[in-house]
Amino acid sequence: MKRLFVLIAVLVVLLQPTSAQIKRLSREAIDSIRNRTVLGDGDSILAFSTKVIDFGTIYESDSARTFCFLFKNQLKEKVVLQNISANCGCIYPFCEKYEYEPGEEGVLQIKFNPKGRSGTVDKNIFVYVVTAKEFYSDIDGKRESPKLVAKLTLLGNVVDTNEWRHLPVIMGSLRLKRKTAAFEPVKPGTNPQVRIMCANVGTSPLKLHSRILPEFMTFATEPVEIAPGEEGDVVITIDGNRLPEGGKKRYSIVVEGVEGRISDRTIDIEIENNKE
Repeated sequence: MKRLFVLIAVLVVLLQPTSAQIKRLSREAIDSIRNRTVLGDGDSILAFSTKVIDFGTIYESDSARTFCFLFKNQLKEKVVLQNISANCGCIYPFCEKYEYEPGEEGVLQIKFNPKGRSGTVDKNIFVYVVTAKEFYSDIDGKRESPKLVAKLTLLGNVVDTNEWRHLPVIMGSLRLKRKTAAFEPVKPGTNPQVRIMCANVGTSPLKLHSRILPEFMTFATEPVEIAPGEEGDVVITIDGNRLPEGGKKRYSIVVEGVEGRISDRTIDIEIENNKE
């Protein structure tokens, strides 16, 4: 019995984790566990024009983006893209077809949805191929294992748009405080303005305008060009001398210079005429 207790005690000690037993794996080591090692001559089978795309900075509110990796079949026989896998559910790999003749070029499209993915983006896509001969052979019910010929990487940064929560109206990369404007009774000889706070949450400067306006109304922004990440004002001005009679009227104007459906880019305006 004493020997049994001693044996149990020894086993408990041996099974306890120690600092020497705990080893932090590198990302390369984790990749090698989750995926087969990329073939050293992978480029001689399927050559990619680039294996890394850095899309820079986008915003969480942006629509899904598609990035393209171009490749070419370097073999003298047909190859089959048997498996394309990504290490994140926010990435959707897609090819128009999966069989390529010798020397034929193709495009691997990677769709990335930034919603809920704020922070640094560092995602991998793994491409496995076999020759058509291997793919369609069925010797003893077994096929040749696919070869991992490329590891592609998508890099970038997604900015959390919660910093613009004070501007709840979304018009593409434009954020607005509201999409309505109401003018107090407008008298002749006056030029009242309504300002709507806005911000550019995109990656390119915005120059906004509106093509179809009533003759008594002007649309502008301050500043004229709103830089990425900067705030400004949409300024709507009424010429009281040109305002038609008829009491309270409602108008709708469409903001140009941003993407989106017309209904999503519309500002509703209410004006009351107070001619004396």
